[in-house]
This record gives sequence, C-alpha cells and structure tokens, in this order.
Amino acid sequence: LSGGKAEFILDEVNIACNKNTVPGDASALYPSGIRLGTPALTTRGMKEQDLYKVADFIDSTVKLGLEIQKKSGPKLDDFKKVALEDFKDKIEKLKNEVKEFALRFPLP
Repeated sequence: LSGGKAEFILDEVNIACNKNTVPGDASALYPSGIRLGTPALTTRGMKEQDLYKVADFIDSTVKLGLEIQKKSGPKLDDFKKVALEDFKDKIEKLKNEVKEFALRFPLP
C-alpha cells in the first residue's frame, strides 16, 4: 500500500498522518511511507496501553486499504473511488470505532 493510499484511508477513519518518502523510494512524488506523531495523543492523556489500541486501528485500516487495492488496482484515483463506493460501510464502521475511542480522551 503506497503512502498516498495509506494517508487517504487513514484520514477517512479520522486518523491523521502524512505520506512520507523512505529510503529506497524511486521518486518523492510517490512516497511509500507514512509519518505518524504521538504528541496529539499524549496531550489528550493517552498512555502506552492506549497507543496499542491506536496501533490496532492503524493496522485494521491499512489491512482494509490492501483489500480495497486488490479491487481498485494501482492508481490512487481508482483506489479512492472504490473505497468510497464499495467499502463505505467498512470505512464508516472503523471511523465510528476510532471516534468512540477518541471521545474518552477530551482535548485539554
């Protein structure tokens, strides 16, 4: 799953990240990695155990992205279209789980 696809699908479930190049990428235009940060999570009071749950959400979302990619093919535009049309319910379910979890940690 490319960084762009991961960024898109994670954003759809309310998990913020940035696509990012990693060593070995052929071009900065097509990054294969993502960058995640924890300051926003720790500011909300999350502890180590809570971050394991966040990691589970990320893992589930990336796995869903791989499932979408099998159907959409390699192009990002096709990936987005298939995700929003054919995987809407699965995305919404994950989004609701993320939201429910995040509500336990209000902004200071």
